[in-house]
Amino acid sequence: MRNRLAIIAAAAVLPLTAAISLAAATQAGANPNSPVVTVTGSVEDCPNGTSPNKVTITTNAESRTDKTDVDDTGEYSIKFTKIAKAGNTASVTVNCGTASSYKADSFKIKRPADANSTTQEHDIEAP
Repeated sequence: MRNRLAIIAAAAVLPLTAAISLAAATQAGANPNSPVVTVTGSVEDCPNGTSPNKVTITTNAESRTDKTDVDDTGEYSIKFTKIAKAGNTASVTVNCGTASSYKADSFKIKRPADANSTTQEHDIEAP
């Protein structure tokens, strides 16, 4: 009888252990309490028709630049590490070469709402 009770108890506990492990594994992505957010998106060509060669996004806590392949792909990706819980307002400067640049509309960088993403999408439009 004791062996049966031990087997039944083990059989009852094992599924719970598996469920808890699975729940913990799905939470391993982004942490909404983490200040790390990556902003990605596309950037339009400059008003003079040239391709942008650098995107700089500035918040009150940090300024980051992506210049890798922006002119070839029209895409950017910038990782921020100091995003406040309430979010940070960001200003965007697009460099169009040695003599020109433009400021795009500002936007808010927010921490992820759930544990499945650390990325925020924001496309930059030329004025």
